[in-house]
Amino acid sequence: MKNRACFISTFLACCCLLYNVSSGAESLAVQNAQGINYVTGGVGEDEVEEIRALIPQYSLRVIFSEGVSGRSATDVNVTIYDTMKKIVLNVESAQPQLLVNLPAGKYKIVADLNGEMQSHPFTISANAHKKIILNWKSSVEDEQVE
Repeated sequence: MKNRACFISTFLACCCLLYNVSSGAESLAVQNAQGINYVTGGVGEDEVEEIRALIPQYSLRVIFSEGVSGRSATDVNVTIYDTMKKIVLNVESAQPQLLVNLPAGKYKIVADLNGEMQSHPFTISANAHKKIILNWKSSVEDEQVE
């Protein structure tokens, strides 16, 4: 009887431990499109911290912002092309930060926020990290009314 009680106690403790680990902050999912791994997120402090921890694992970091204040932009449609104008990656509704694992090479990113397009050529060097900031300054800012 004593062994059975000990087993049940141990089993319940393990279940509680597993529940606490799994019910923590949701992890950002690594996604794969066209054979390229990427992560998008950065909404809220937990996601920002998680993105920061992942940066060293990715060759490209893109930050999307809007307005003069540079507030985070969400739901950005992103396409990355190689030098042959072939689509390397297409991401719909990217969040404020996008991490992409691209091989060394020359690329062009085209990003669309509410129908307003931006493009930027860039190069990924071997064993290096590239950071691109795209800001839609013409986005309407909230004005304070007094």
